[in-house]
Amino acid sequence: MSTIRIQCLNECFITFANLNTDWKKDKRYPEQAIQRFITFNRETFSFLGISASIDEVNYEKGLRLTTSNFIGAAPLRTPSSGKYYTDINVIPRFGENISELAYLLKDTLEPEYLDKELHQSDLIRAPFYFDCINYFNSFIKAIHEPWNKFDSKIKKESTPCSSTNWLKYIQESVNPSNIFKFENQKNILSREHNEWQELTYVLNIAIGEFESFRTPPSIKHRYFSVVTMLKKYVNEHKTVKPTAIFNIHTFDPPKIKELKGNANKLLAHNTTNIKSWRIDSAELFEKYVQYILKQVGNISGAHTMCNNKISIIGENRPAWMLRYLEPDIILHKEEKFYFADAKYKAHMLNVHSSTKDLKETFRSDLHQILAYSSFDSSKNKTSILLYPCNKFRNIKLDAINKLGNVHNQIFLVGLPFTTVGLDNIINQLSGILR
Repeated sequence: MSTIRIQCLNECFITFANLNTDWKKDKRYPEQAIQRFITFNRETFSFLGISASIDEVNYEKGLRLTTSNFIGAAPLRTPSSGKYYTDINVIPRFGENISELAYLLKDTLEPEYLDKELHQSDLIRAPFYFDCINYFNSFIKAIHEPWNKFDSKIKKESTPCSSTNWLKYIQESVNPSNIFKFENQKNILSREHNEWQELTYVLNIAIGEFESFRTPPSIKHRYFSVVTMLKKYVNEHKTVKPTAIFNIHTFDPPKIKELKGNANKLLAHNTTNIKSWRIDSAELFEKYVQYILKQVGNISGAHTMCNNKISIIGENRPAWMLRYLEPDIILHKEEKFYFADAKYKAHMLNVHSSTKDLKETFRSDLHQILAYSSFDSSKNKTSILLYPCNKFRNIKLDAINKLGNVHNQIFLVGLPFTTVGLDNIINQLSGILR
């Protein structure tokens, strides 16, 4: 069977007849076969955030799959023998280019892996260029990090010292011209020490892989200037092949720790890249919204706070009690606060639908943003809920409490999840803060 492909935040129905072309189970008992399939693949479905159930459409039994915000891939077992026979691949719902977004945000995109090898690893493995882009980003940040270390170098000098190689001197001093030439080992504090040279070698590996046929041309084009600059750096600096993985020390600067971690992922790529993998698109969308609203704040003269924690304290708290609330973004302009929350959900693509699920999830989103804005003492508040959309949309709502004369202006924003046309998106959003 070919790979099962489904978008995240979506659902699909696959008939038993279609599934059974590979299963070869008794046609009289479709429910039993489907239930066995769900049981065998419970770990895979859990890892990818997929809900699987038995359903019936037009009097035909089948499998109903409902995805969450995760994208990724994992293998599936057949209910006949329990052997792996195909894969399931969850793809982005809103057409976002994950790698381009990761580069825009200058943030590390870390796929999570499950120790299950993909059945068709060549087709749906986590792209190697994910790891390359992460390494490019972290290397650029680390280039100017003041990370000096003592490096051992051999120097020819006219006088001996405690580290003179006397054995070599005895051998070479037979020649009278070498009588005053001593090979001394010097420990020199340097930025270009051995460990940095090893990290530069890994950069060369990342560049080579990124420029291979496995990287899509559109991605290569977008990163052309970055890769050109890094290739020049490699050519101008010494490299040393690492003999093992990089040890990450507690005293290493944070940017160096990140770089070493990404280097280890690159070096271990051949073993990890055939494993099941997933990426949390909701987390990426949250970072994208934070990036956009920071730009909006810069234009509008507002101070932007991301993931600011609002503490919840009290005595004899239950174990299930929240310790804090954490709005994705708070914008502070003059005396006014704007609370914003990013939701990786399909609401702004379904403005004409009225399903129970859409209503209930929006109710939860609305209650959450109203709870955040309650910490603004102003009687005239502004709250923003942002959802992915195929084009920019802005719907204004008003929540009015006549008892306290409180007015909360709520903007539902459909935000294109893309790196294209960012200036236009930022300008349109900045109108909310005027």
